[in-house]
Amino acid sequence: MADFLQGIDVSHYNGAIDWPTVAYGAAAPAFVYLKATEGGTVVDSDYLRNRAGATAAGLLCGAYHFFSPTEPVADQVVNFCNAVGSVKGELPPMLEVEQPGLDQPAYAAAVAQWLQQVGDRLGCTPGIYTAAGFWNSCVGSFLAHPLWIAHYTPGPSPAVPAGSGSYTFWQYASTGAVRGIGGPVDMSRYPGQASQLQALLCS
Repeated sequence: MADFLQGIDVSHYNGAIDWPTVAYGAAAPAFVYLKATEGGTVVDSDYLRNRAGATAAGLLCGAYHFFSPTEPVADQVVNFCNAVGSVKGELPPMLEVEQPGLDQPAYAAAVAQWLQQVGDRLGCTPGIYTAAGFWNSCVGSFLAHPLWIAHYTPGPSPAVPAGSGSYTFWQYASTGAVRGIGGPVDMSRYPGQASQLQALLCS
């Protein structure tokens, strides 16, 4: 890709992060997604610290929720919204969908419920993080939301779920190296310019 912006995503698994070094070091990312919550009760232990540090360092941030198909959707909505509060000025919230547990119609309905209720509560349209193969087999019909696709390939573009003709973010590797973060880092790309990325921010 000749025209893209580099991004990363992190959670407590990445350990303590030196955000000024991340933001001002060589090959600094243009954006970062932070794990906020998982299921109906779990809040990532480093979310608030990472959010404050990344924001103070001037990085564009977004939050994501790891979806549990076996837990009540309403509990997961409350967990995420309580953890993030306002998302004004941040990238759209993302729902990570990669865990089996429901048949296709029920899974699609549960995902749609989370997206609708979180969007209503936070006033910003959430997106979906997934891999094409998982989505096609476990969820089925694609929903008209921003797509963060996971596909680790050296090719020029990722595979996307059936029914989705484009993507917003592409997580293309899980073994990146970023100054200020110890160990491997998930790497993503945004296929556009800084002004276009800014236009995605929640108002």
